Amino acid sequence: MKQYQPADIRNVVVVGHSGSGKTTLSESMLYVAGAISRKGKTGDGSSVLDHTAEETKRKAGVYLSIAQFEAEKKKINLLDAPGYADFVGEAIAGIRAADTALLVVNGVAGVEPDTERMLEILDERSKSRFIAVTMMDKENVEFSKVMTELEESTDKRAVPLFYPIGSGADFKGVVAVLDDEAFEFDGKGTKPCDVPGDVAAEVDDAKNKLVELAAEADDELMEKYLETFELTHEETVRGLRLGITSGKLYPVIPVAGETDQGVSVLLSVLGEFGPSPLDVPGPPIEGSDELAEMKPDGEPLALCFKATTDLMAQKFDFIRVFSGNIKVGDDLHNVTKNATERMGQVYSFLAKDRSEMDSIVCGDIGAAAKLKITEVNHTLGGKNSPEIHKITFPYPVHEMAVAASSKNDEDKVGSAFHKLMEEDPTFMLEGQPELHQTVLRTYGDQHLDVLSDRLKRKYNLEVVTSKPKVPFRETIRGTADVQYRHKKQTGGSGQFADVSIKFEPAGRGEGFDFVNEISGGVIPSKFIPSVEKGLHDAIVEGVLAGYPVVDVRARLHYGGFHAVDSSEMAFKIASIQAFKKGMTDADPVLLEPVWNVSIQVPEEYMGDVMGDISSRRGKIAGMEPLGKYQVVKATVPQIELHRYSTTLRSMTQGRGRFEGKFSHYEEVPRDAAAKLIEELRKEKEAMAHH
Repeated sequence: MKQYQPADIRNVVVVGHSGSGKTTLSESMLYVAGAISRKGKTGDGSSVLDHTAEETKRKAGVYLSIAQFEAEKKKINLLDAPGYADFVGEAIAGIRAADTALLVVNGVAGVEPDTERMLEILDERSKSRFIAVTMMDKENVEFSKVMTELEESTDKRAVPLFYPIGSGADFKGVVAVLDDEAFEFDGKGTKPCDVPGDVAAEVDDAKNKLVELAAEADDELMEKYLETFELTHEETVRGLRLGITSGKLYPVIPVAGETDQGVSVLLSVLGEFGPSPLDVPGPPIEGSDELAEMKPDGEPLALCFKATTDLMAQKFDFIRVFSGNIKVGDDLHNVTKNATERMGQVYSFLAKDRSEMDSIVCGDIGAAAKLKITEVNHTLGGKNSPEIHKITFPYPVHEMAVAASSKNDEDKVGSAFHKLMEEDPTFMLEGQPELHQTVLRTYGDQHLDVLSDRLKRKYNLEVVTSKPKVPFRETIRGTADVQYRHKKQTGGSGQFADVSIKFEPAGRGEGFDFVNEISGGVIPSKFIPSVEKGLHDAIVEGVLAGYPVVDVRARLHYGGFHAVDSSEMAFKIASIQAFKKGMTDADPVLLEPVWNVSIQVPEEYMGDVMGDISSRRGKIAGMEPLGKYQVVKATVPQIELHRYSTTLRSMTQGRGRFEGKFSHYEEVPRDAAAKLIEELRKEKEAMAHH
């Protein structure tokens, strides 16, 4: 491929709801542009872009797939993102690397939950976008209905740049709204035809909207438009470019990916109106409100946004260059790690086929082979380059306990997961020694499933998943004053210790407090530390279900000793026994971790969601509106949140989302405690047998 200048590069990320036809449309673009000679299908595993084992098995995209090709005298870097919510991290990484998004909307289903989610993500990141309404060749397609839904979802910023002629089997052409010209589909391309009378009114309406949105993009144009209510063709085109680049206007193009109809039109729109890397603001700088400067001849600055080892079994780091020019053999500075990184071979990729590049110019994307230290989210640049703000991924709230299926593989599984993390930074692994478990946090069941598949395929390791154990605590409600005498006479020296300890509740969050109130030497001071040590050893396991004891004060106020038989060991044993009796007598209770959760949910599901929270012993703390959503703030016991993300999705047809984190410990209500303690004891016994 020839070397393209930054102005002729288009970085486009393809996003949308799963099953909306993104990959089919992307492959049609490659086919129409002549980059591939045959198109595959995701459904039968022959897809060019969805080529990994996990994608072939699921018949759906799982990873960000990259296709770099030429069309319309431009170099197009197409990043095809998965649509399923569990793989949203891949889409977010693609959005950071791209300058514009192509939002694919299924013409039959219209705006779906993850279409809205993608619009929100693009809004948060102020990303310009084009919208392709695909499947126009299918039965039951109503373009005007889809447009109404899109206008609602985009604050009336979506407007047809091309209007369809016919639909379903009769989808035979498009009208260029700005130019009042019509085109009939002809093989991969189009040929001119007359504007049909039956769409003239709709086209006229779309044109007025386009002119109005174009005027809004520029103060000067706005002034003129308010005076005359019209703009010249040149002014409209200028306003459109500005509006598209600044993300205030989303041109809609009707297409049929399976039959390639309208795809040549889409490619020409991306070539003509798509922002180049030089048209958009630079990336944000870590720890600052400023943006990095983009200079084609400046110091190099790039971000690694994806890594994979699935291609030819070697590691490739995909890099988006924001400034300067990175050549093979360059010594770069890894700003994140403050270390030198040597650029080896650099490639451009078309799905899994690669070709060598001499350099990656400003604005371009390339894959570097065999980098030593660079990982996803690392910045590469010169000695004085700033660090690019890391791509922020949503917190993974789906928790499962994982363990190696064979005891011998435990260490291997841990290190294999860390290897997988180099390619997928969206999941987290957390060892919890107190509970003898490792917790894996993901975005959902599918995400977990894919990670398990990769573990098996790449490292031949298998894991078993189970419901995570919750870190309960135990404390007391009442007080108890316990006297305990430890006395043992055997041959030789005996053992003797006598302690009187008062146990009482301490404030929530105070932990364990030992108070020495011995006076007059009833227990020699050298034995006091042994009493304290005994109590510290004892609080590791409470009397209810064997969980650590917190928020208890122990006052050692009286005792006795024997000049010969008393020892540190004897006092330690006495205090442990006193503790067990004291806990039992002082009305012991179970404490559970409670999480603060924030649930974003469309208005119409509010009742269901709040009812469900109550059934999980949750307490609603408040609500606030957020656009078309309500955000419910609540506190919910951690044990009740198991698999909540899955439940919430099905309860809200995929539109609800939640975030949560640990807040505090709270007493388990009496009615729930008895049953829970019984279950936890059984769990402990089962563990002991293992």
